[in-house]
Amino acid sequence: MNFDSLVETCFAIWQASLTGNDSPTTVTVLGPPGTGKTSAGRELADKMTSHIRAKVPNAPPAQCVVLDLSSMLPEDLMGLPFRDENVTRYCPQSWLAPLCEKDAYGVLVLDDLPASSVQVQVACRQGTLERRFHEMHLAKGVFVMVTGNRRQDKSAASTLPAHFRNSVVLLPFEPDFKGWESWYMDQGYDSDVPAFLHFRKAHFSRLPKDADDVGAYATPRSWSMLGKLCASVPEERIGEVASGLVGNGVSTEFQAFRMLRRKLVAPEKVLEDPERALPNPGILDSPDKVIAMVTGLGEIAARKAKGKGTVQVLGKYLRALSYVSRSNREYVAVSISTFTAAKGSVKRLVDAARANRKDPLVRELVNYLADTLEL
Repeated sequence: MNFDSLVETCFAIWQASLTGNDSPTTVTVLGPPGTGKTSAGRELADKMTSHIRAKVPNAPPAQCVVLDLSSMLPEDLMGLPFRDENVTRYCPQSWLAPLCEKDAYGVLVLDDLPASSVQVQVACRQGTLERRFHEMHLAKGVFVMVTGNRRQDKSAASTLPAHFRNSVVLLPFEPDFKGWESWYMDQGYDSDVPAFLHFRKAHFSRLPKDADDVGAYATPRSWSMLGKLCASVPEERIGEVASGLVGNGVSTEFQAFRMLRRKLVAPEKVLEDPERALPNPGILDSPDKVIAMVTGLGEIAARKAKGKGTVQVLGKYLRALSYVSRSNREYVAVSISTFTAAKGSVKRLVDAARANRKDPLVRELVNYLADTLEL
């Protein structure tokens, strides 16, 4: 299950519970570290807000409480005991009370349960299975999502108790490059990162066992952090920062790809006049060079194809892409993936293909796509 399907599935469970005036079933999401499990909870809360405000425009936003269980004590969940005459009661923690109000709705993310202590796992039982923490009951509109890594991820995760696994919805979660790329480009982070990962997809999501000597390893989370920092860290320090986020070996490859991208003819020039800018397309004689060029073309075309002149820009994009990929058509999909991730319109791209169908280069590319897709 990828990011989007996870959010949609959890939303469907929550929505059905509202219709039936019942409490939603707890969902446990298990997958590799750093792949967006916690972010899915936040995205779910945003989707809940949109759903409720479609009916009640002034409704408050959905709450999203994320608890890192690996760093918590049992009393952080269950509250502190105090004496009330002849009985012991528990004072709830501040994060809990708002989730127990009658009309509360949102998401409670119990993060990294398999890596927490046995005592914390026991304390979570009431919250996950009975939806209460001593006398405090979660509102029916609150969705409980438990996240964690799997034992095979080698990330200090334990196997969850059998009774727990048998009482929740267990959803496997795998990293989704396409969905992550679209989100990443929407953040405006450094475009070298997704371009490199098109070249080395094996580095997109690695496991702790793949860490370097200091413990760094590549995950969607660490790539996102690197892409964000590239804009502020001095160029001569990018390699050190990359090593600290994705590991030494992967960082070396990433740096080499960045240098290669800058040495190639600027994609902007190729977009405008491919024959003049790149009279010998044969210089793109290796996968890294082709990917560096076609991702650059996709990104620039998406950025320029706004407002007036869209068809003209996209016609140039199709022509340039056809020219540089003549002997490497398998990389056309990489370019279009970058184009769509950068919020380029596929519909407008199709319109541009129709408007420029008399151009031999565009016709070649369209024919290739038609044959590939069996249209």
